[in-house]
Amino acid sequence: MNTKITLEVKWPLKYLLVLLLTSGVFASLAQQKVSGTVRDSQDGTSLPGVTVQIKGTQKGAATDIDGKYTLDASSDDILVFTYIGYQTIEQAVSGRTVIDINMVTDIQELSEIVVVGYGQVEKGDVTGVVNKVDAKEFNTGVLTSPSNLIAGKVAGVQVVSNDGAPGSGVSIRIRGGTSLTAGNEPLFVVDGVPLENDGVAGVRNPLNFINPADIADITVLKDASSAAIYGSRGANGVVIITTKKGISGKPQFSYDGSYAIGVNGPGVRMLNPAEFAFTVERKGPRNLGDLGSSNTDWFDEITQVAQGMNHNLGVSFGGKTNNGRVSLNYQDVDGLLKTDNLQRISGAVNFNQELLNKDLSIGISTKHSIIKNRFAPNVVGSALVFDPTQSVLADDPTTGGYFEWSSPLAPSNPVAQIDQTFNIGRTVRNLVGANVNYKLPFVDGLSVKVNYAYDNSQGKSQVTRLINEKAGIENGTFTTFEDSRTSNLLETYLNYNTELSIGKLDLIAGYSYQDFQKSVDRSLFKRDTVSLTDLNITNPTDFISDGKLNEIRGLLDEPLIFELENRLISFWGRANLSIQDKYLITATVRRDGSTRFGEANRWGLFPSLAFAWRVIDEPFAKGLEDVMSNLKVRASYGVTGNEEIGDYLYVNLYQLSDDRTTYIFGQDTVNTFRPNAVDPGIKWEETRSLNFGIDYGFLEGRLSGSIDLYRKLTTDLLFNIAFPIGTLTGDRAVTNIGEMENKGIELQLNAIVIDKSDLRLDLGFNASYNRNEILKLDNSNLPDFQGYPTGGISGDVGQSIQILRVGFPANSFFVYEHRKINGRPVSDGEDTNNDGLRNDLDMYVDQNDDGRINEDDLRPYKKPAPDLILGLTGNMTYKQFDLAFTFRGQIGGYVYNNVQAQYGAFEGVDNTFAPNNIHLSAYDNDFTERQLLSDIYVENASFLKLDNVTVGYKINQIEKVKARVYFTASNLMTLTGYSGVDPEAGIGGIDNNLYPRSRTFIAGLNITF
Repeated sequence: MNTKITLEVKWPLKYLLVLLLTSGVFASLAQQKVSGTVRDSQDGTSLPGVTVQIKGTQKGAATDIDGKYTLDASSDDILVFTYIGYQTIEQAVSGRTVIDINMVTDIQELSEIVVVGYGQVEKGDVTGVVNKVDAKEFNTGVLTSPSNLIAGKVAGVQVVSNDGAPGSGVSIRIRGGTSLTAGNEPLFVVDGVPLENDGVAGVRNPLNFINPADIADITVLKDASSAAIYGSRGANGVVIITTKKGISGKPQFSYDGSYAIGVNGPGVRMLNPAEFAFTVERKGPRNLGDLGSSNTDWFDEITQVAQGMNHNLGVSFGGKTNNGRVSLNYQDVDGLLKTDNLQRISGAVNFNQELLNKDLSIGISTKHSIIKNRFAPNVVGSALVFDPTQSVLADDPTTGGYFEWSSPLAPSNPVAQIDQTFNIGRTVRNLVGANVNYKLPFVDGLSVKVNYAYDNSQGKSQVTRLINEKAGIENGTFTTFEDSRTSNLLETYLNYNTELSIGKLDLIAGYSYQDFQKSVDRSLFKRDTVSLTDLNITNPTDFISDGKLNEIRGLLDEPLIFELENRLISFWGRANLSIQDKYLITATVRRDGSTRFGEANRWGLFPSLAFAWRVIDEPFAKGLEDVMSNLKVRASYGVTGNEEIGDYLYVNLYQLSDDRTTYIFGQDTVNTFRPNAVDPGIKWEETRSLNFGIDYGFLEGRLSGSIDLYRKLTTDLLFNIAFPIGTLTGDRAVTNIGEMENKGIELQLNAIVIDKSDLRLDLGFNASYNRNEILKLDNSNLPDFQGYPTGGISGDVGQSIQILRVGFPANSFFVYEHRKINGRPVSDGEDTNNDGLRNDLDMYVDQNDDGRINEDDLRPYKKPAPDLILGLTGNMTYKQFDLAFTFRGQIGGYVYNNVQAQYGAFEGVDNTFAPNNIHLSAYDNDFTERQLLSDIYVENASFLKLDNVTVGYKINQIEKVKARVYFTASNLMTLTGYSGVDPEAGIGGIDNNLYPRSRTFIAGLNITF
């Protein structure tokens, strides 16, 4: 039986049923406002420009300058957050109206942009040896020069401050030095403008005009493949400095202020007053009557607590087609020596405008600085030796109220030298650059760029010494010096990139013109017969006006006025070919013409070729993907040059002879004009570089780095040698004759040790080994030729401690081998060979067994350059706290302790003119006389330094304001076996009364809104 059941639904019930069945659909389609903030998971900074898109649609938004976004989305939508260099994040809306996101850096990302010469490439496409250091990785501390920002950060790069004065010069060696006569500093390129390494009067470091707070990143080009694009100036590597640019969005203001205190660490151990008086009584009794009754620490009298402040203001702004940034800096830093001070006011402007649908872009970059210095005289040596039993002051108007010895040949009162010396300097520098980049409409992928820069430095220095008759300054002295340097740069180049069937091709070809001019306006020296009273110098802390200078010109010596000019013209090109994104080839060639060389050798050619292979992308490497995230093999070879020499060295210039080279006419002697000796055929020094490298990454990029092997051979080395008699107008001249080699290995290792939502720890380690050797110096084949002395020292007139000798590293120490008994050097008062005499044969090894000790027994021994350079950096964040630190170290370098060699003998207390203090080591070694050339003063300078530690805390409680307070300690700890004050005694390896380096503590505040 079939039964048919019919269900009849009344109209009101129908509507109710339909409503129940579709309520879920309507709920899912309902739109709501969703907003939030996107930040970096590591440091909490907001990320502008992040794309926020509804998955599967074209609907989306982008974060503003504060990292905020707002869009309409339904409850079932999924938001996709993407940003270059970060991992993509997907988040379901699920009814939420606020979704905040912390984005994590994509540790597998190889698309980071790296700046190279005249362009930029993705990190994964780099074929040469290029290392980039971002602002967040920079060192912190009282930093005036950009060079200190990367100390310890890059393998193979040695950064050494010449001394501890504020803003002092910095020496940088990239894979060792390549020259003996020309410069060894790298080429600095700031926002595309190559700079000169020379400064003007009144400046400590020519790079001090750049505010470190304005720098976005620093890239180091180390091998010839990457540096050959700079041709004749790339032999010592290239350091590319890129300053911060504006970002799109509403204006963003920032302030960074800090206050620093610097204190002196342990000093040189000289005798205290009681020890000194006891020693004078034993070793110099004739000077007992000269001792005083005071207890003076002369080093303490000349030093101070070094205070400093630094203030940075910045504003960044931008729209859809333009962006800009303006910054202002004020810095006031004292040195450890009293009266030493640096003040800097600097400003920078970067502006970029895009036109014609972004096919045309115009950029303007300017940097301006005014730097005022007061230089304290380096009286460290005087403070060490001055009699500690004497008082600072004395009732003597002829000395200005200071105690002085009666003989001008005795040491001068170091406090008087500081108080009575007014050495001031003022430097104004303006660097203005403009560039235009236009994408040509008639050829797809072709663009032309024009770059112009004007760089001008005006320097002025003035030194005034007050009257101090006993110190040999009877009338006071006055010197003023002014000079200027100007550089004009014009570059234009074409860039073409296209997709090929086999990959990508990028071509660039250009022309460069750079002109350098130097003008010395005047150098005026007071005659001995004129006093400061005659010159009416009343306020030596101020510069004399031009009007006043013209008034007193008749009382001064003749001014020295001259101008120098040199010009560099270049043609260059580069081709980058990527085949299947696995095989990368870079070819570069540059032809330079420089007026620093004669017409026959004015032009040089500098080619390079590099190849890289992404092994990880090969089909046979598929099995490695679970273990390795990157594996790339590189090889490069190229030629670079060095033109960092003086101007007109190839031209016979006539100069007035001195009194030793006069001509006799009857009974009179007449000074003559004589041509200097030159080799008109001098040319470039050339460095050929070969490099093999591997880039690697493990554990999805958590562990990454590189290993490089290299060899650099410098030929046509410029050196000042003796010429055969009659071939030149003199006996010595600079010519191309030498050869030198550097070879080594570098390791760079970066690790993400911890990567959690509220805790992250990154570590970076680098190590490099370099071996330097002189292969040729001249054509001398004499077996007994010792080499060329260098490295002057204090303690005796005309003494040198180093040698340039074939088969040894440059600047090897050249010393006697000191005999030792039970580990103690033999003193000059012992007869150890029982010949009845006490002479040098008792102390030193007779290397040639001729029965006497002379210069033939000197031997090359150790070198100042370290075998191994080490760096360890760390960055850690925990919630709102952050920690950063940098360790630096070196192994195998040696230092000549000139302080102990000069003061470590008892003869000082028996000085004819006044008793001098001596070093405590005189008692250890029992030397009556100085033994300046003994190898006991060549000490191992291996060290480990904790360069800086910074602890910061982010304050997030203030709406729309990001604030951070921080505390930094620099030069905090040094572990070393060196007996002197600091094993890092400058790049030359001679510790000679160096300006002390302070231990500095800094408190600071960052605010961004």
